[in-house]
Amino acid sequence: MRLTLSTFALAGAQVLASTAYAQASSDSSAIRAERKAEGIDASHHFMPGEGDPKPDPRAKVTRAERAAARQARKPAGVEAAHTFMPGEGDPRPEPTAKLSRAERSAGRKASRAEVARENKSGELPSFSDNYGGK
Repeated sequence: MRLTLSTFALAGAQVLASTAYAQASSDSSAIRAERKAEGIDASHHFMPGEGDPKPDPRAKVTRAERAAARQARKPAGVEAAHTFMPGEGDPRPEPTAKLSRAERSAGRKASRAEVARENKSGELPSFSDNYGGK
């Protein structure tokens, strides 16, 4: 008895669900059609501040005119590429001073001696398990 009743209940629920879905789809298609009509109407009427959806027509530019415009812009572009602008970083960094082999060796020896002195006096941090605990 229970099995028969539950089977009929499931079948009835499916029928109700299918009719509810069919009604919802017809409502949504009407709403979609209404929104589409509003969108078409809005696109035909220009509102200030929205941007013009249909830009003004311009005459086609020939290849020769484009090439002439490029040639006119080229000297300014070359000049801009060669000049240094603050904040951009210098494309040509200052050359470093050339040091002799003896000067480089003396610099390394001094640096190593300083590090050895700091290490012996305990000024360098320990990289053991509790690093940062000092």
